[in-house]
Amino acid sequence: MEAYAYYEYYNFNGANFFTIILKPNRIGKFPVVVTRSPYVSGAEEKSEEELVDQFKNGNIPWVENNYVLIFQHCRGRGKSSGEFVPYIYEREDGLSLRDWIRKQNFYNGQIFLLGGSYTASLHYSTAPFEEDIKGAVFRVQDSERYRLWYRNGNMRRGHANWYFNLYKDKSDFKKVHDMESFSELPIKNLSERVLGERAEDFEQMLSAPGFDHPFWKTRFGGNEARNAVSAANIPILLTTGYNDFYVGGIFKMWNEMEQETKEKCALIVSPYNHGDSYDAENGIGFPSGSIAEQFGKNYLIKWFNAIIKNEKPFVKTGKITYYRTFENTWETDFYSVKTEEIVVPLIGGEKTLVYNPEDPPEFHPEGVWMDAPGKREDVITIYTNPAEKDVFVKGQIKAKLTVQSDCDDTSFYIMIGIHTEKGDYALRHDITSLLYQKGRYEKNEKVVLNFVFDAYAFAMKKGQCLRIDIAPTDKNTYICHRNQKGDYSLIESYKTATNKVFLDESVLILTIEK
Repeated sequence: MEAYAYYEYYNFNGANFFTIILKPNRIGKFPVVVTRSPYVSGAEEKSEEELVDQFKNGNIPWVENNYVLIFQHCRGRGKSSGEFVPYIYEREDGLSLRDWIRKQNFYNGQIFLLGGSYTASLHYSTAPFEEDIKGAVFRVQDSERYRLWYRNGNMRRGHANWYFNLYKDKSDFKKVHDMESFSELPIKNLSERVLGERAEDFEQMLSAPGFDHPFWKTRFGGNEARNAVSAANIPILLTTGYNDFYVGGIFKMWNEMEQETKEKCALIVSPYNHGDSYDAENGIGFPSGSIAEQFGKNYLIKWFNAIIKNEKPFVKTGKITYYRTFENTWETDFYSVKTEEIVVPLIGGEKTLVYNPEDPPEFHPEGVWMDAPGKREDVITIYTNPAEKDVFVKGQIKAKLTVQSDCDDTSFYIMIGIHTEKGDYALRHDITSLLYQKGRYEKNEKVVLNFVFDAYAFAMKKGQCLRIDIAPTDKNTYICHRNQKGDYSLIESYKTATNKVFLDESVLILTIEK
């Protein structure tokens, strides 16, 4: 089938939006698939015709299946004018595009939403969805903005760096920042130092490390995207990977769906990362591990086709289709049923961790080989006893860690890996702090911290064991704790903490299939 591609600009709220339309080369009305993106670096140097041809050549299968595919550069990105501030304008801009589509002669009354990572977030911002939104695919992105910025009160360093990279990128700012910028003290007013102007949403976010902070119920805090899919009542395909940053949030999105919506939807979980791929040099490639390998490169089209034709989709709805890691098979079920917990004691006595925030430990992300143990004194490494039989771990691993600190507040981090013949493979991490979890803490008080790791599904053979690294933090992922209580964004100095971990009073709790 011959495809026809062209572009248009239209004006909305002070910006001209560059919009590519790819459609069958014939007169008619068609279902419309909408995607928008800020990830169009280099587009300004290309002509509109070049961008249209490039888009056309990469998306012919959509036309072959009788769709109109719309692709728009976000405000202030690529060929679109205006200023780009992550999240802030996406609701109005996204709704304006859908209003524009409804006026086109190719619109047949059916719109489908397509996005992954931030390009899913901009669709979440337009909830609740109108009656002509008939389905969606949202990949590797949580709809709860708090979970994008923080984990248990610890700010994600990489997400903050991403924000500064994109913030008003067409302006004349001379941005001076790198990952070390987030170690500056105090971190308050960091946007003014980096950008030369105050980024109001970023600065407010700095003072809201807790999920219940009122900020997260405001427009800057993403209130319009919160629970975007829970009661959408349309067929939505969610995808993630065990090594994705936001896998835990996507599981929560799924679990919080109203049953009427969930019965129409599906969740697919691969053993890979945010890009549904793996580090070929430092990770593991699993047989048929990517979603495209298992379900075909056009699985997105297949999902929408099933909706239009009122047919059963390629995955079962109402359930989770997931990869059984190290068993190397795909399965579909309710994920959490028919499981039991086993308690694994952590043996090793009392250990001391001296945490200097000016020299924090660093960890590799999930899905790669872990460094050999013993390289740093502020990381405790232990191995569990070998498994007495084959088990399949499925669900959320938990840990109870008994600790003590000579500071008013401090953080603790755990990374779990599985010991294999080739080395230790990183599976899961969690982080928390004394005051975030306990609310109050007296110096040298012995307390139990609870860790809840994001869901996983992996086989552990008889004789295998788990590796557990206990540390104060992970500099690669989080802004480091200052070992002081109070608003961390205002703290102007570091303290060194002497922390103790009582391994004999600590346990790991595995959820396994019966």
